Amino acid sequence: MTFLDLVAYKKLTLAELSRRSGIPNSTLSDIANGKTDILDCSGKTLLGISKVLGVSIEELLNLEPEEAKSLLPHCLLQCIKDYRKAVKTNSHLIDCHSDQLNSEINVSEVEGIISSEQADRLRRRYFY
Repeated sequence: MTFLDLVAYKKLTLAELSRRSGIPNSTLSDIANGKTDILDCSGKTLLGISKVLGVSIEELLNLEPEEAKSLLPHCLLQCIKDYRKAVKTNSHLIDCHSDQLNSEINVSEVEGIISSEQADRLRRRYFY
């Protein structure tokens, strides 16, 4: 699970997490986009995030990094975004988004757009 996956699972937005934790939205965006490694965050930042998300600091530090957006095709990034939104909103269409994401991972792998390692990592993240 990545930071953005955890935020979606807790049914929050970065803006809401920022408001509740007192951590600037720009800091949370940098973490979410991989610009700032969560391992480099201050104790105060980690504590604020962990309290609002209801997880330990250790769990935060063990989150998987986001895939570099430049390494994934746009259509796969869109499927991930749609899936996270479905999780966050508890959509009755979550199975459809899950199937679409799985299909897009498979197509991207078969067509050689992403490596088998990337595909496996994405499958583990979202389906296992």
